[in-house]
Amino acid sequence: MTELADLRVLPLDDQRIRDAIEMSHRFGRDPEYTRSGGGNSSVKAEGIVYIKPSGVSLAIIEADDLVPLATAPLLDLLLSGGSEDDEARTPGAPDPVMRAAAKVRMAEAKGRRPSVELMFHSLLPETFVLHTHAIVPNAVTCNLQGEELMTDLFGDEALWVPYTDPGLPLARTIHELREAHVARTGGPAPRITFMGDHGIIVSADDITDIARLNEHVMDTVTVALQKHGVTVGSSGRAAARIAADEARAKAMVKAIAPTLRASLSSAGGPLKLVTYDPAPVAADYLESEDGRAAVVGGAMTPDQIVYAGSFPLLFDPTADVALEDVPSQLISALEAHVARHGSEPIVTVVPGLGIFAAGDSWKGVDTARDVYLDCLRVYEGADALGRVRALSDEERGFIEHWEVEAYRKNAAAFDRDPGRFAGKVALITGAAQGFGLGIAQGLAREGGTVVLADLQSEMAAVEAAAISAEVGAGRAWSVPVNVTDEASVEAAVAAVVERFGGLDLFVSNAGVLRAGGVTEQAVEDFDFVTAVNYRGYFLGVRAVTPVLAAQHAARPDYQGDIVEVNSKSGLVGSKRNFAYAGSKFGGVGLTQSFALELVDESIKVNAVCPGNFYEGPLWSDPENGLFVQYLREGKIPGATTLEEVRAAYEAKVPMGRGCTPDDVVEAILYLVSQQYETGQALPVTGGQVMLS
Repeated sequence: MTELADLRVLPLDDQRIRDAIEMSHRFGRDPEYTRSGGGNSSVKAEGIVYIKPSGVSLAIIEADDLVPLATAPLLDLLLSGGSEDDEARTPGAPDPVMRAAAKVRMAEAKGRRPSVELMFHSLLPETFVLHTHAIVPNAVTCNLQGEELMTDLFGDEALWVPYTDPGLPLARTIHELREAHVARTGGPAPRITFMGDHGIIVSADDITDIARLNEHVMDTVTVALQKHGVTVGSSGRAAARIAADEARAKAMVKAIAPTLRASLSSAGGPLKLVTYDPAPVAADYLESEDGRAAVVGGAMTPDQIVYAGSFPLLFDPTADVALEDVPSQLISALEAHVARHGSEPIVTVVPGLGIFAAGDSWKGVDTARDVYLDCLRVYEGADALGRVRALSDEERGFIEHWEVEAYRKNAAAFDRDPGRFAGKVALITGAAQGFGLGIAQGLAREGGTVVLADLQSEMAAVEAAAISAEVGAGRAWSVPVNVTDEASVEAAVAAVVERFGGLDLFVSNAGVLRAGGVTEQAVEDFDFVTAVNYRGYFLGVRAVTPVLAAQHAARPDYQGDIVEVNSKSGLVGSKRNFAYAGSKFGGVGLTQSFALELVDESIKVNAVCPGNFYEGPLWSDPENGLFVQYLREGKIPGATTLEEVRAAYEAKVPMGRGCTPDDVVEAILYLVSQQYETGQALPVTGGQVMLS
């Protein structure tokens, strides 16, 4: 302990710490080098190694995240030999490296655990060490001919380390091979290390040399791949064929994604998120025999196991399969996969179509998709240079059950957000402003994923970005839609299915109002109100029903929801506002009729009937809001100002105020959570309308 007491931790603004952060960000933000929490970095100074924590991305690491550890005791453990290797392989056992690190930790560093690769970071003599899972070099590391390929390309300037279990075993293997290299060549050990089925390590005393070494590796392997006909970013012939039959491809996605979403979820709980990618960069490869063999052959790297699963599902229906038969065939394929591998797939590969990634959160889904797309590039490159090497059952099993990797996955925060709408997806029309925006914000704050659909697509995109910034990346998204146009509505729902696999709640909120007397209102104004408020509701329900029904078919206990944002004007008539009130009365009729028809599909259909939202643009827009319209139309006798019109309407509400988006969100959450009501029109009017 005396030796530890003599060590001094560097201040956070020390240039070496700042350089380590700059190095980490540069390569952590480049997806060619690493994804999510993969890879690690460190800097050494005066007997202490400062290393990235487990599960924290290189892209976002900050100085106070680095975990400082005294190196001397770690090197003693590394060089001591003994039984720690066997202990590290015991499933679920505390890792000996983590135990050692806990004893030599020099600061809390937010209580996080250091990367388990801290041992080889301590071993390498250079100041800076960067370990990445770079895609292009992994065409060499994940190769049965990897050592031969590396030697041909780099000679003695790089060291080959065959696949070794991470942690203490890997660090000891690196040490032994470095010693052997020095003994054989008489020169220093290389500053470039290729680790079989893992990635690369570069080390230097200056971060400019770290960058130069990485670029050298990347450029050298890229040239080799190009000589074998592999061009990064090539779209491939299969992608072009899919585009030529786009309608069939979209129909297949619509058949597959909701079925996966429901089939992979547990009874009684929320459905998974599922995202689709056409995978054009590997389209040809997926349709080749080599591609199919690689998909079913097992994982190549620890990252693939942690983030995308050891074995994806290869679902390969015949080209002429009837669309109505796809869900049952997919369910059978899933059952066979689970029987063979003992777990459900995270990734599903459909040759000629693309890949689907599933998870409990957008972060998990997005990471799984990206990691597997990277793997497809590695597969293709490895097969071009030699032959893909998959991890053995023993190697893979160690990662699957290793306590350290379980910690890394949990540290990456893959769990669902808490809340009454957690794990659910809502599509809300008219969501760029007003009630629609408030509903989207409220459901997102309650743990949901929300899609803002609106004709004002730019405004919706801005608001979706703001919601995601508040509640979490990817939790809000936007799609353009004209609710009166059938093709536009169908395209919006298809986009939601591709992005999230389906939806749980459709909120038909888009609405317009044109006030006026029956002998004065223009026919085009009447038609416009009817088209948006009445026809738009019908088109939305027609588009989402097959998706909700498919999810119920795949998991019979599942219920979907449709909620129309109606109005108190759908419950009582409204003077000089007949077009709006008539469309809303019609909406209640549609709600009741849809409810009767769709109950067999386990879809609840209800309406909320809000009172007046005086702060929203519908009422308060200074040019065409209802206060302005009603003042102009003389709807309130004697009123000469906007304030007088507002006061007259507030006086009609027993609770003395208008309705707010929060009031509507509470009503929607109730309708979604309850299990025994459908076809209802729920007043949210502060007592202004009371049903009898």
